[in-house]
Amino acid sequence: MKRILLAVALAAAAAGASAQVTFSGGTDQSIVGVFNPSGTILTTPPVPTGGKRDALISTTAGLLTVTFLGFEAQDTDTLFKMGFGLLTNKTATPDSSSLSGIVPATTFDFTFTDTATGATVGNGGLGGGGMFDSYMVLGSGTGAAFVPYTKGGLYDLVIGFNDALEVDGDYDDLIIGVRVTAVPEPETYALMLAGLGAFGFIARRRRQFPRA
Repeated sequence: MKRILLAVALAAAAAGASAQVTFSGGTDQSIVGVFNPSGTILTTPPVPTGGKRDALISTTAGLLTVTFLGFEAQDTDTLFKMGFGLLTNKTATPDSSSLSGIVPATTFDFTFTDTATGATVGNGGLGGGGMFDSYMVLGSGTGAAFVPYTKGGLYDLVIGFNDALEVDGDYDDLIIGVRVTAVPEPETYALMLAGLGAFGFIARRRRQFPRA
């Protein structure tokens, strides 16, 4: 019985461990200005000091969830859009508004837009340029020593957008947390059901034939 339960636990753990949102490339960029978004991002140290600007974001297959974590912007109505819908920095609720959907292993298809100017930037910096109208994978350190910010492990990556208004470069005009979780294969479901069935069978046997 213990072997069955152990196999079920290992199968579930392996499925979860294989899912991840990652990045490659990007330009080292420090936060220039006051990083003070709404939401609870500042309550989970270490606070980001910079990041990888316009890095290419990729995801493994699974359930991809994007959560709006906060913003600090005055006049712009900035939005994040992907295939499942969009989040805006003026109507979404920090730490509770999110988008999710099943995705294959692929580069992440998204667009940030500053609707005040019409400026947009897509994955890998497509359409953007320089510090303004760009996004970054938030974190600390530079080069190979860069450590992504994950808000205490809640997200694989946290991404901050800097709109086209050339006032500051604090990358907090719209901040999102990205995480992908594996969707178990049919074989995993079968193993889990078999384990639960065996557990139920043994429990019934023990009730019918208690030990003396």
